[in-house]
Amino acid sequence: MDINISQIDTVQKDGNSVIIDVREADELELTGFLPGAVHYPMSTFNLEDSVLDKDKSYYLVCKAGGRSRRVQEYMQAHGYDAHNVEGGMMEYTGPRNYIH
Repeated sequence: MDINISQIDTVQKDGNSVIIDVREADELELTGFLPGAVHYPMSTFNLEDSVLDKDKSYYLVCKAGGRSRRVQEYMQAHGYDAHNVEGGMMEYTGPRNYIH
């Protein structure tokens, strides 16, 4: 199931959900990232080496939704509860954290 970026506040409050930003580090430096999000770039995303918990729900975000959709499909194929965040950071209007 997908959600729209406008619904991310609800996900941020859910203790069983993890938001993963799959963009590259240089993108986070320029545009910031969602408070509480974990950075796991798509270029290094590998479930074989991962410590991700299959009992949690994962919400994947990128710039617009394309890369996060691919990671969502990969995670779902491996039995994870993964959701794409449509609209991505291009449509996000809330607070952002920045890498210093």
